[in-house]
Amino acid sequence: MPAVCHMTGNVYRLRVPHVQAATTQARKGLEAMARTAVEVDPRLIAFVLPSTPESVRMARFHVRAALGFHGLDDYAEDAATITSELVTNAVQHVRDEGTGTIGVTLARAGNPPTVTIIVSDSSPDDPRRCDPSACGEQGRGLRIVEALSAHWGWHPQDGGKAVFAILTLEA
Repeated sequence: MPAVCHMTGNVYRLRVPHVQAATTQARKGLEAMARTAVEVDPRLIAFVLPSTPESVRMARFHVRAALGFHGLDDYAEDAATITSELVTNAVQHVRDEGTGTIGVTLARAGNPPTVTIIVSDSSPDDPRRCDPSACGEQGRGLRIVEALSAHWGWHPQDGGKAVFAILTLEA
């Protein structure tokens, strides 16, 4: 028997079975939409940060959170380290007193999945691996990116560049 709600002058009948059927159908639709969204748009997260040193920590946080949300925790440690190195390089080389921005995109593809980290900035300068001195504190960023990723590279983009690193899990 359907539930009845009496209010002054009105009688409302709740059709619970229809609500349950609609809820079940909506869940199925969401699952299909989620699968389709991943196939059409592989981005896990995309965001823009100011080119300031504080953005390095924020970028790491958002990358870890996105990977955790999408069940890709196994990539989190390496992805956070690579993101940190690439955003640090962007902050150091943009040289705009913090008025510019740095874009960060995290995407996945394939099965088993690969995760790609893309960091874009307004500097047109090519990224260069350095040969740091043994006691130097800088110059190791791209070597770390190279060591942790299956492949990395860059390309010019809108007057600046986008640097990317692709992560895979060892089989």
